[in-house]
Amino acid sequence: MDGRHGVPTRVADVRTPADDTASTAPSTAPPTTVDPGLIDGLDEGVVVCDRAGVVRAANAAARALLPDLRVGEVVDVARCEVLARAVRGEGPGTGSFEAVVDHPEGERHVRGRRGPVLGPTPPPPPEPGEGDSTWFLRDVTGEHARTDTLLAAQERAAFLAEAGRALHGVLHLDRTARRVVALAVPRLATGAVLVVRHDDQVSWAATELGAGRPRLGHTGASALTRVPRVAAALADEGGGVDVDPWLAEELATLTGLEGPGSGAPLRACPVPVTGVVDALVVLAAPRAAGDDATDPEEDLLSSYVARAGAALAAAALHAEQAHLGAVLQESLAAPRLPDTDGVVWGAAYRPARETMRVGGDFYEVAGPRGPEGRSAFLLGDVCGKGIEAAVLSGRVRQSWHALRLLEDRPARLLPLLNTALLDAVATRDEGPRFATMVLGDARPEDDGTVALRLATGGHPPPLVLRADGAVETVPVAGMLVGGLREARFGEAEVLLGPGDTCLLYSDGVVEARGAGGFFGEERLAAALPACAGAPAAVVCEHLEQTVVEWLDGHDHDDVALLAIQAPA
Repeated sequence: MDGRHGVPTRVADVRTPADDTASTAPSTAPPTTVDPGLIDGLDEGVVVCDRAGVVRAANAAARALLPDLRVGEVVDVARCEVLARAVRGEGPGTGSFEAVVDHPEGERHVRGRRGPVLGPTPPPPPEPGEGDSTWFLRDVTGEHARTDTLLAAQERAAFLAEAGRALHGVLHLDRTARRVVALAVPRLATGAVLVVRHDDQVSWAATELGAGRPRLGHTGASALTRVPRVAAALADEGGGVDVDPWLAEELATLTGLEGPGSGAPLRACPVPVTGVVDALVVLAAPRAAGDDATDPEEDLLSSYVARAGAALAAAALHAEQAHLGAVLQESLAAPRLPDTDGVVWGAAYRPARETMRVGGDFYEVAGPRGPEGRSAFLLGDVCGKGIEAAVLSGRVRQSWHALRLLEDRPARLLPLLNTALLDAVATRDEGPRFATMVLGDARPEDDGTVALRLATGGHPPPLVLRADGAVETVPVAGMLVGGLREARFGEAEVLLGPGDTCLLYSDGVVEARGAGGFFGEERLAAALPACAGAPAAVVCEHLEQTVVEWLDGHDHDDVALLAIQAPA
């Protein structure tokens, strides 16, 4: 190196080692001396070249790294073009370089840098482009391999993280199946088919490179009898296995599509799930070798299939729970009102959790029964909210239907219902389960009027809207139902003239809290006259919308309304 780097000595003569005297292109440059012991003791490869690019000295490390390097020959002969260009001062980075060179043991990544000129005498000030140059070479193949390994591991982790985000929370079996095959292509294979057996149904999703949105189909579980290899692979709880070509034919039979990958090697990967579903992923031309369990790609495939299994199991469980919830909601939902001669019915219902469609408030109407043709009705509110309250309300309604077979008079039926609710709580070792309610029956008369018998326990008193707009409160009260065995309940009788309406409502109406406080009984009574002469269903709908407007988006309790009307 020249004096700019502060090195006090420079080579004046060259003395060539004995094993490097044979040269195909001997140099005519004046010999200079480099002590072999000075550079052979270095771990790095050292190459000294003169201004003509002739190698004047090279240590053992350099010759091991560049087997074609010969002392006395032009550096181009070493088949390291980037070193030759650096020696000649060509290229953008003449002070350092990095290149891949051929080697008997495989390609090597070589990193080189220009260093100080080694020698025993002080260097004269060099002219640009003149003088010897010393290059230090290092084998960085291992560093590149470690970097590549790290980058590959990061890429695999990023893929699994992306797959986890894409599959998490889908909770729909068909959409999950589509995402499973879409994520697998092209990262894991050139094509993918997923087969899922859930209950009595078989679903499949398939995609190939460049095929667009994954295709989806369904069939009955009996179709698996026509594809025994697919059925056997579905039942396999082991790892992925290479399969015979007949599997492609069976997949085509099952899906009606050509086999994945157009004749490419297939691999079946049973998906580990928890017994909720049976699932199988078939990959075309998979990237994982499948022979070495420690192979990174094999580990990636196993991890991905495990994530797919978890997502499919979650989606299947959600489907089962959603079906169970739908059946339960349907059984607990507000019933349809009957068509009754001489009586007009109207109702409205809004649960506190509207997405559940059910709650603690309830109403029930039973068609005419007995020689008098009385129609029974019930409106109540159980303690609690949501599904637990809905289940309790269903229990009350079932008890009411059963007890009506024994007693039809409301004033006697309500104590029986009180006892039944207390006994049910005692046998189930539950906490207090009480309710408020109004029950009664309606009998149409020949003159167009409707005679009502009412009994109430702990519930707001009914209101009567007369045809002329007058509003009356039915004077009836009673204790909570299911609170005490000696509870007392009130009873009353009301006669509805043509066009009159009796309104039953839950406390969710009067306790609806808006910006101006509670809706209240007075505001409810004030809203009724505007409904005079309207059909019973319109009365309930109008009052429900009035309460909703009062709430102005605030949370609310269950709201239930039931109107009994004598035809106008």
